[in-house]
Amino acid sequence: MKNFFLLFCLTSVLVYCNKKTTEQAVNAKPVNLNVFKVRVAPVQGSETNNTIRVTGILVSDKESKPAFKTGGVIDRTYYKEGDKVSQGALLAKLNLAEIQAQVQQAQMAVDKTLRDLNRVKNLFADSVATLEQLQNGQTAYDMAKQTLGIAEFNKSYSEVRSPISGTIIKEILRQGEIAGPGMPIYAIMGTGRQDWKIKAAVSDKEWAQIKKGDKADILFEAYPGLKLTGEVDHLADISNPGTATLDIEIKLNQQDKKLAAGLLSTIEIKTISTKQPMRSIPVEALVSSNDGKGVIYIVEDGKAVKKTISIDKILGSQVAVSSGLENINEVITAGAVYLEEGNKVEIIK
Repeated sequence: MKNFFLLFCLTSVLVYCNKKTTEQAVNAKPVNLNVFKVRVAPVQGSETNNTIRVTGILVSDKESKPAFKTGGVIDRTYYKEGDKVSQGALLAKLNLAEIQAQVQQAQMAVDKTLRDLNRVKNLFADSVATLEQLQNGQTAYDMAKQTLGIAEFNKSYSEVRSPISGTIIKEILRQGEIAGPGMPIYAIMGTGRQDWKIKAAVSDKEWAQIKKGDKADILFEAYPGLKLTGEVDHLADISNPGTATLDIEIKLNQQDKKLAAGLLSTIEIKTISTKQPMRSIPVEALVSSNDGKGVIYIVEDGKAVKKTISIDKILGSQVAVSSGLENINEVITAGAVYLEEGNKVEIIK
């Protein structure tokens, strides 16, 4: 009898629980699995500093490779590599034995043609020589004088003088060697305060933004914490083969530090239009990007709508957008990567 009573109680409990579960199932709302829950973020408007950051190398604005006009044996050189020279300083001279002989030979030709000319003049006065002979004698004399002038000019350029003030960075030819016409003897680099410049390579997009006269801040690795200033002095008109970059040159405004060619520097160029109005979105809203274009989603009438934007640059957690956000105030962030065009969405606050 006791067992029958326990069985009756257990059966009653099971019937009651089953009835309750059925009522809950009937009263429960159906779940729409085709609706994507997403979060949105506002589109922000701000001004971005248009600063271009590149690496440059210090070079000299003045370089010279003086040479002899005529060839010959070098008689003497006066400077070594590393020596400082001033403009007009005598650098080297040729052995003048051959050149002096050419001058003397030309002088002798002048003397001879002058004697011949005087003789023809006397004969012409006595009506013995013709006018043609007189004219030929005069021409020969004039040509001999011109030859003498050339020889004396070459003699004066049988020594090399420095065209600039600077430092000898390479002695190309030395005493006793044979120098050909126009063959450099020294390589000289200007090292004055006004001679230094910085060369850097930039992309075509950066090159298009930079203008002559743009201000630049310069940080040398050799002087940590020291900031120098300069301005863009020259922009190349042709790109470098292979790299497709373009060179720019920056002139230093102050040069109160010890500088040497080859020093590396970091340059921040502030373009003339240094602040530009720009709209930005969180980087999480960017579904994909390629070649400056990006894809985002927005909510319209409860559905996901795909939009293509033009990306200007990535600014940390924000993406600066140059176009594509017209009349858009919010973009989808969380859940955007799972969406397709036309999906129903529900915004989670």
